[in-house]
Amino acid sequence: MVLLWGTLGGVCMLLVQISTAQNTGLIVSDLPNSFFNGGGITTFEGYANQFSEDEASYKMHVAGFYPYDFDIMSMQWDGNNTLYIMDGLSKSILKMEAFDIWMNHTKFGYIYLVHRGLSYTISSRIAYDHLTGNMYWTDALYNWIAVQPVHANDQSNYKILISDQLSTPGAIAVDPNNDRLFWSNHGDSVFIERSDLSGKKRKIIVKNLLWVPDIKCDPDPSKQMIYWADNYRNTLEMSDYDGMNRKVVYRSPNIYLQVSNIAVYKDVLCGSDYDEKFVFCVGIGTGQESWRHEFSFEDPWGMTLLDSKVTTISNPCKDNGCEHICTNSEDGAVCHCKEGYTLNEDKKTCNASHSAHGRGIILSSGNNLCTVDIRVITGVRPNATCLLAWTSNITHIAVAANDSKVIFAAGDELILYDLVTKQNTSLVSTGKVSGLVYSWIGGDVFWSESDTGKIKLLSLDSATKTDYTIYSNLNNPRDLAIDPHNEKLFWINTSPQSGALQIETGSFTGSDKKTFQSQLFNNPSGLFFDGGLKLLFWISQQRLTYFSKSASFHLNTDHLLNTDTKLLIYKDYTISTKGDNQLTVYSLYDENDKNQYTVDKISDITAFALFDPDIQPKENNKCDIDNGGCEQICIPDGTQGICECGLGYVLERDAHNCTTVAQSDMFALAVDFNHGLIYQISMNDNTKDKKVSAVDIPQPADPLATAYIPSTQSVIWADYMDDHILNTTLNTNITEILYSPVNYIVGSIAVDYSTGNIYYTGLPYLYYIQYSMIGVIHYNSHQHKTLMDNIQYAYSVALHPPKGYMFWIDGAGMVGRANMDGTDPLFLVAYGMTSALAIAVDYKSDKVYYIDGERIDYMNLDGGNRQTLHMNQVAGLSHLAVAGEYVYCTAAYKQEILKIHKTTGLLVTEWMSPVTELGRLETITLYDKSVALPVHQKCSVNNGLCSTFCFPRPNNQRSCGCPEGVSLMADQRTCSGVPKCSMAIKHGKLSDLCSGYVNSTCDYECYSGYLKTLTGKLTCNDHLNWVQQTSVDVNMLCKEQITTTPSPPPTTTTKTTTTKVPPPTATTTTTTTTTSTPSPNVDPLHRKAESQQSDGSISSGTFAATIIVIIIVFIVIIVILVYVMYKRRIVTNMFSHAKFVNSPNVPDEGGPVDDRYTSITDINQPTASANAAGMENPLYEVRNKTAVPDNKDNTLPEQEFRSVDMTAYKY
Repeated sequence: MVLLWGTLGGVCMLLVQISTAQNTGLIVSDLPNSFFNGGGITTFEGYANQFSEDEASYKMHVAGFYPYDFDIMSMQWDGNNTLYIMDGLSKSILKMEAFDIWMNHTKFGYIYLVHRGLSYTISSRIAYDHLTGNMYWTDALYNWIAVQPVHANDQSNYKILISDQLSTPGAIAVDPNNDRLFWSNHGDSVFIERSDLSGKKRKIIVKNLLWVPDIKCDPDPSKQMIYWADNYRNTLEMSDYDGMNRKVVYRSPNIYLQVSNIAVYKDVLCGSDYDEKFVFCVGIGTGQESWRHEFSFEDPWGMTLLDSKVTTISNPCKDNGCEHICTNSEDGAVCHCKEGYTLNEDKKTCNASHSAHGRGIILSSGNNLCTVDIRVITGVRPNATCLLAWTSNITHIAVAANDSKVIFAAGDELILYDLVTKQNTSLVSTGKVSGLVYSWIGGDVFWSESDTGKIKLLSLDSATKTDYTIYSNLNNPRDLAIDPHNEKLFWINTSPQSGALQIETGSFTGSDKKTFQSQLFNNPSGLFFDGGLKLLFWISQQRLTYFSKSASFHLNTDHLLNTDTKLLIYKDYTISTKGDNQLTVYSLYDENDKNQYTVDKISDITAFALFDPDIQPKENNKCDIDNGGCEQICIPDGTQGICECGLGYVLERDAHNCTTVAQSDMFALAVDFNHGLIYQISMNDNTKDKKVSAVDIPQPADPLATAYIPSTQSVIWADYMDDHILNTTLNTNITEILYSPVNYIVGSIAVDYSTGNIYYTGLPYLYYIQYSMIGVIHYNSHQHKTLMDNIQYAYSVALHPPKGYMFWIDGAGMVGRANMDGTDPLFLVAYGMTSALAIAVDYKSDKVYYIDGERIDYMNLDGGNRQTLHMNQVAGLSHLAVAGEYVYCTAAYKQEILKIHKTTGLLVTEWMSPVTELGRLETITLYDKSVALPVHQKCSVNNGLCSTFCFPRPNNQRSCGCPEGVSLMADQRTCSGVPKCSMAIKHGKLSDLCSGYVNSTCDYECYSGYLKTLTGKLTCNDHLNWVQQTSVDVNMLCKEQITTTPSPPPTTTTKTTTTKVPPPTATTTTTTTTTSTPSPNVDPLHRKAESQQSDGSISSGTFAATIIVIIIVFIVIIVILVYVMYKRRIVTNMFSHAKFVNSPNVPDEGGPVDDRYTSITDINQPTASANAAGMENPLYEVRNKTAVPDNKDNTLPEQEFRSVDMTAYKY
């Protein structure tokens, strides 16, 4: 045990284990946690590329910090004997000298401070240049990248290299040999950018990222490769220095990768997973995990390698003589000056730009104008440096940071003070100043006067320095705030009507004055507009308050500011004071992150303002304002922004919006779980570079399952976070909610192409719902029916409509089968499975294929002939589909679709090139228009004459079903309350296969002697009218036939009649021929009219012959009826499950519907087996969520979805 003392002002002890061996290995930090662990360091001695599960391949050494906690967020080894750490708790960069792999207390030196004043964020990182001794770091809260020599005695000797066009910079890496600096940017667009070591020559090299916590350069500078982790893409990736040759090295089996830091050693890439408490290494070439160590209680976070550094170039900075900071470049050494200083003409020495801090707070104390470092908000001691002593008290301050000038009000005048020349100028005489702001866009000063009730303007660029009144007749205006980019002013005023305080706003020109917020709480103060957040803040009821446009009113926060009356907002922190020498610093996003600092050398604070050129840009970066107007990705380019689109999208002609070009044939539809997208991926065999098209679903989204209906180009998908099943139509941005299975995660969707009914599996995420379910949704009406609700873990469902079967995967290790109405369930596979995941049906060969861990098995529809088709131990098989002679699979560790021959089981190589930008692909559906869709013979015709659900059953049978709470009527086809169109047509009838239900389509025929006036089918619409594009009159569908025939044979009579045929209404003369035996299709009314009009005579011979014919026909009819009655008894059971309207071959009265249900609760069900090693599916992640009521109206916010009328869809 050794006692450590350093400039931290505290004492810590390291408990160490001592060993002697090679001084190389992996260094890992762990964070403090609730297990009485104050944080520490663990080293793994040995060569990381030789670590294995054999513990003899490495030695572990542990050092715990006691009694103080350290949050080591990032670490860097200098290649010699010093370990540098970024500590979140002290908000500092520290160095541990004489450090070795054994952390031997005889060699362990003191801990020294390198830099203080970092923000405490989990994103910030450090990177060390071993040639110059410079430490680079990102600060995610300050939004800058800075550099400082680690051996500088002056801890203020740091330089902010990059601060523009940054948004939450995180990971950082340096390659001193190649003059390269890399970092990740996490704004609306996430990307990796590079520059030289001076922050110049910036270039975005890698896009389509989600969250990058760490970047490392290959230790071999000749390779010029970078490596990074992307937690939301579940990946460890690599590319060259130009972003080319991008490759996914490793994809995690977990839903989200939780790597915080990585390290590279030779041919392995290592990482620390703080959530699962382990460190691991994977082969860069193989992508396979080569080593893992799991911690019991520690939370591993930081990581670096203790190894020698490679140097391939000389160090120009070594003898350059830069006064403050030196960086190497391709052109040699470059000198930099610390903050607040500028480089002299000799390009080596530095001179103070002005007496204020480069970034700070300008404040007044009485008649003194002073400054403190802005990093006071992150722990830098607030020592005040006073710049000027005025003749009277300074009451208000405004700053022109880019011009290094301060405007202040004192007495009855405004003063301009130049921080560089230290000269002051009287601008204008004033009344009693009650608010003061500066517009850095136009160079204008605005102030309010409480005694005159005016707001005035003066331009600093004006030679005459004339002031103008822009608002008058105000009642005690005060606390001015400004939004210069939108030319708006805000102020607090007293209402002349009610006497209450209110916030008012107006333009710079004095127009558009209006009340912004009324009904304020007592005595509001400290009005401040933050240009970054675009929010107006103030103090009210001793709390921080702000105005939210989305809420349309002001909101109090939990930030208690007590009696403070003055307010600033800087980089997500509030800075406030009540007028004494105390500053209260509060994090906007964490009410527990609150600190109070005493400003040294002053007694009070009468006014203050922020001094930072970066927060006063002449022109905002386009990408910082509404994402540059870009729908997806905005790439900064100076003050401009260039719009780009993500994978599968193309930029529209307006250069801002993105669109998709949908594929119409030969594609696979797959869910990209990580990016929340659905892609069409071409199945064209002519090229291995497959076309990828995104489905334009509303964003943000969390799809997990998908299916496709070709007839309407409908993509059916499930959002597992919102509990919705939705329909998006290709080539449109139209999305509608079909159904909301609340409290269930929908993991699989299948479509019955006979009817369009949508089957799905639901896995409950609430502990008190014990079983999974399979449900079905009626495509047109969106009505729902639960088919099965006693499955252990319903992961996947597949249908075979022609056979009337549905199959499902039970995650407990079983494959089930039932009729498609949920009846007759049984298990085809009840044991022997290790990790059942997904299932598919081959309609061509009547086989069932399913994934079980690392293999694909198949069997007959009855479970017989079970065999293994394919084994794959490295892909992480996820989901599958069958088409033609091949099985297609998605895999957790692959950025491609695998193609496997279903006879040989061999993987087809060189079929598809990996698409690096793809995330983890989940469910897959295939479409090839040359292949007929599988349909059930009866349900595919007019919905099987069922009013709502038609369920295919085996042996070409079907059953009708109703939604929950609705009963099936006695005809076993119609659900109670279902309306029908009229079945009567004048002079004709509807076809025997017509049901008459809404959306049904029917043919019709006319009686003999009448002709159809319309061709094609009729459709019953929602208003219960028959339509064919437009409404039709059922009384006009048949018109009387008008024909002229030659003289009839002796057995017929001919008579000339006169009829009116509508339309037209003109009288015509026709010849009507009537046979002696009436046709059954002749209109009975027509036959009666003809018999009444006939006046012909019949001879006795003809009459006798006619009688004989009638007798013979009668005998034949009797024989036929007897035969039919006999056959009716035989076929009664065949049709006992259904009745068909007007079907001549189906009896009107049949037996009861076969409604049997075989329980599976008494079947021996083995407990769930452990998943295959490393496999985890998002479907299995249980969400902790309170039960919510069913969404009855199935609506989404107007701005995200548009309703679509799907009633025109017909099956």
